[in-house]
Amino acid sequence: MPEAMMTDGSAVDQDSLLAGLLASAPPRLTPDQAQTLLHDHWGIDGSAHEIACERDQNFRIVTGTGQDYILKISNAVEDPLNTEFQTAALRWVARVDPELPLPRAVAALDGAFTQRLKLPSGRTSVVRVLSWLDGTPLHHVPMTARMQSGIGAMTARLGRALEGFDHPGARHELLWDIQHLPRLRPLTESLGEDAVADAVRRELDHFEAQVAPALGGLRRQVIHNDMNHHNILVDASEQDRITGILDFGDMVNTYLAIDVAVAASYLASEDDPLGAIARLVAAYHAVLPLEREEVELLRDLTVARLVASITITNWRAARYPENAAYILRNNGPARTAMARFATLPTQDVTRALLSACDME
Repeated sequence: MPEAMMTDGSAVDQDSLLAGLLASAPPRLTPDQAQTLLHDHWGIDGSAHEIACERDQNFRIVTGTGQDYILKISNAVEDPLNTEFQTAALRWVARVDPELPLPRAVAALDGAFTQRLKLPSGRTSVVRVLSWLDGTPLHHVPMTARMQSGIGAMTARLGRALEGFDHPGARHELLWDIQHLPRLRPLTESLGEDAVADAVRRELDHFEAQVAPALGGLRRQVIHNDMNHHNILVDASEQDRITGILDFGDMVNTYLAIDVAVAASYLASEDDPLGAIARLVAAYHAVLPLEREEVELLRDLTVARLVASITITNWRAARYPENAAYILRNNGPARTAMARFATLPTQDVTRALLSACDME
């Protein structure tokens, strides 16, 4: 058994960042139990419909009143500070830029926005309620140049709204924060030996030697850190219009440029990845100007996100095959992107992105 697949004394166990991969089972409430919990603590009545989730348990609550909700039940091992951080960020953005299409935190009957509740299983979880946002997930609609620009502008607008926000939970270590990319190396054992695995290991070496030392001078703040196409909603009849941004579970205080790179990584599998990413970067820069040093690292940070996506999801899918379909939903596009984008000459990519920001 490869070292990274071991559970006793392995490199995974010994690194606190990777140990989070060895997750406890998610909560397992029935719809009836979820409805009772919601009624008792929020005074909201509706039918509960479970939504696929990897670590936690989520339900859409259909009320029939025109306003639906999402009931979010955290994994029992999740630090309550992390959940409070996400909730505080949503409330901050609602005050700073109330027109941003984000879910709204809903106060419970006691006025608090989070509840630590003992579930029927006997375990304790943090429970929250957010407003439901209508829209079609972006991954269900054709990608357009206008939408590529829209993603960049919306990512920048959210980044601008989060500027100045801080919270005791903001500086937690997060597996998906790509500043920690070298610590994923033990997980590459699960990749086997093929062209993608070779490229992943080369990029890990490059990141550790060249990219990580250059990060220290870049701007830092709280970022969304997961602007993937499952987390962006669009209008069903006007598919170039973003109607919602979801899933703040990967929020962290890290380098601002990482937010741009994460969003860019989900365009790197397009037929013209450099054109798509350049449009995103130009639109971001028009709303929240990037510094030259940030643009010069965007190629490497974007590829680093692809490396993280392939490595983490491959490892988790091998360990939790019953949930592999959900875990691997972005793995295939990331592999395609490694072939289409990561192989482009770095100097050509950087020149194009600098030009998109009128820096050439």
